[in-house]
Parts: sequence; C-alpha cells; structure tokens
Amino acid sequence: MNTEQLSYLEQLEKDKAFSVLIEEISSLIKNDRSLMSHPFIKRWCGIRWRNIFLTEALKDKVALKKANNFKIPGRKDKRPPKQKLAEQFLKGDEIREWKLDLPAFDKPINKINTTLVFAPGLINGMLPVRAFQTAFPKIEEDLGIRIIRADNHPMRSCKSNVADLLAAIEVGAGLKANTQEISKEEQQAPADIFLIGYSKGAPDILQLLAERPDLKDRIRCIFNWGGAIGGSYLADDIYLSIKDLNIPKVEKALAAFLSVISPAINTKSGTFRRIEEYNIKEAIYDLTTSARKEFLNDNMNLLKSLDIPVFNITGSTTAMEVPYFQIQGVMEINRYDSNNDMQLTQAQAKLKMPMATDLGILKAHHWDMSYDAFPKLMRFGSPNLDHPFPKEAAVTAMIKLSLELGIID
Repeated sequence: MNTEQLSYLEQLEKDKAFSVLIEEISSLIKNDRSLMSHPFIKRWCGIRWRNIFLTEALKDKVALKKANNFKIPGRKDKRPPKQKLAEQFLKGDEIREWKLDLPAFDKPINKINTTLVFAPGLINGMLPVRAFQTAFPKIEEDLGIRIIRADNHPMRSCKSNVADLLAAIEVGAGLKANTQEISKEEQQAPADIFLIGYSKGAPDILQLLAERPDLKDRIRCIFNWGGAIGGSYLADDIYLSIKDLNIPKVEKALAAFLSVISPAINTKSGTFRRIEEYNIKEAIYDLTTSARKEFLNDNMNLLKSLDIPVFNITGSTTAMEVPYFQIQGVMEINRYDSNNDMQLTQAQAKLKMPMATDLGILKAHHWDMSYDAFPKLMRFGSPNLDHPFPKEAAVTAMIKLSLELGIID
C-alpha cells in the first residue's frame, strides 16, 4: 500500500465514512491479499470483527442473560445491551468500541461458495458435547455455507491427523455441521475452503500446510480459534508424567488413564473409535512448548511464504470462572501469564507472522469458547460448565468479515 492510499484510508476513518472505508479495503485486498499484513488493515479487521460479533450477539438470549449482571442494590442497569455484551465477553480497551456507529453488514448472501472446514482439538468427540454443536447447523442454514467437521482423531500426533484434514479437504469426508457422519454417497470434495482451527486443531492445520503447501491457493484464510500454536505448559507437565509409562490401548485401561487427564472425558463403553490409532504420548508431546517451538522454527519461513491470511482470536479467564478440576491448571499458568484461557497463555495462542492478525481477546475459558453447555448431570458439581459465550455470533462474525474483505465468496 502506498502513502497516498494509506492517507486516504486514514482520512475515511477520521471522517467516519465507514461504508466507503469498507469498500476501499475490500477492493485493495481483492487485488492483493498480501495487504492483510499492513498494520492499518490489521487494526481495522479487529475493530470490524468485534463490531460484527457484538451485533450478532444481540440475538443470543443466553449471552444477553449472562451479560445482564448488574448487582448494585437499588440501582437500575441502564447500560445498552451492546455495552453489556462488550463488558461481559470482550477484554481490554476494545470494550469501549461498543459505542462505534459502524454500518451493518449488508453484503447480500444467497449461497457461500467457500466451504468452512473445522479442525477440532484434543479429545475430539470425547466430551459430553462437540465444539459448535448448536452453532454450526444454524449458521449453515442461515448463511447458506457448507460446513465440514474434519474427523480429527482425539489422541494422536499432528502429523497423523493430517490424513483426517486431507479427507475433509480432498474428499469431503468427515462430519456434517450437525455432527452426523458424512456417508460415502454424500461426500463431495469442496473447491476453495477456509479453516477454523481450535486448540490442537490449529497445530494440525499448520502441520498440513508444512506438508502440503500446494494447497495455499485453495485455502482462503485460517481462523486460529484458541489454537495451541505455541503449546501449553500444562501439556509439558502431563508429558513429563507419562513419557516413560507403558500406556496400553486396551479400552478399559485407556479409559482409566484418560479420566485422570480430565473427568469430563466420556470413558463409557463404546466411546472409543479408531482405538488402534491412539497414541497418547505423541498427541501430548505435540502440544508441549518444546515441540511447538521446534516446529515453528523449522517451518516459519514456509508458512510466511504462503501468504495465507490468519486471524488470531484468544480467550482469557480467571480461576474463579473455570470448572473446579481446571483451577489448578489456571493457577499454574498464571505464573507465566495471568491473562490465560485456562490452558494457553496469550503468546501460546497466537501465530506471529506478517499475515497474522489479532482480532480480539475474549472473556471466556478454553471450553466456553467452543462448547455448548454440558448436560447438568455431567457438570461434576461445577458451576462453570454452562458455557454461555455466544459462539454462533463469533463464527458468524468470522464469515461475514471474510466476505466483506473479499477473502471468501
């Protein structure tokens, strides 16, 4: 972007000519998506995503109820709903942006041609609910976008899980938005795609890019949603405790071991699919800080060369806001960064390179960001497994921002 173009964009923002600003940025990105690395466009993307997110969250009754938390006796809560949502679900100075009078997203949507492929995290399918279980079907119906859940194995290495991602990208295999398996008769290879990587799903995606850089022209963008880009200090501790153990793949023994990692894991008979592919040591090792550092050191130049826009969205919580069996982990990570999501620090959850843009820090813990409320009988006495964060609003904002920028169509 030359000086004249930048000055023009800055003046449009100063004059609050936001509709024209949106059109100009879209035109620039369509001609050269590498401009996503420019600081002005990065900053605008954060402002716009947060704005669309808050607007969409106004439709979420659960989120509004959670945000309606005014507790001063004898005084009425006169805050506008958007302010309540911002103060409940956003972190930092960006909270004040609820006052911005930005235009509503107005790009006509009949059908979105770009397919959304979701890469889930560790213990995929083993918790009482799946990520975006309610949100994805609604988004698919409302926006006319095809969603494929890659059937990433819950407990094996990133390198092994590349096969699951390729099955979704090249064949159209995996799970539907509603979590039902896509039958062979229904499988259809998508054309262009964009990816959302959650938790270990984000390192799985980076491994895919390292092995298949030829996919760069089909991958329009990547949303790093609470992704374990830099590993986790908790994974470091777990790996040290298991690296010398003989962990059998026999179902009962495996269930007993996994229940130690988290009591939320469903270990009932029949839970385990693809049991012969389990490799807990490799799965946990790939989430250690040393493994992720080594991968990024080896592959950062390649990742930069692909010029794929990446958007980082992270979470932040406190020990009082997480399930009781995660409190110790939060306290451990607080030694490194008190602004963590109960599993990852801010630095660990972000990919840092020119084409990566930080969209926001959310007030939500690692599970709240993605999972529906756990059934009441499976909350283990914890008050923090209701997961009120407005997930549908967040993903809708991802899609609408990408459409507005012209990254997807």
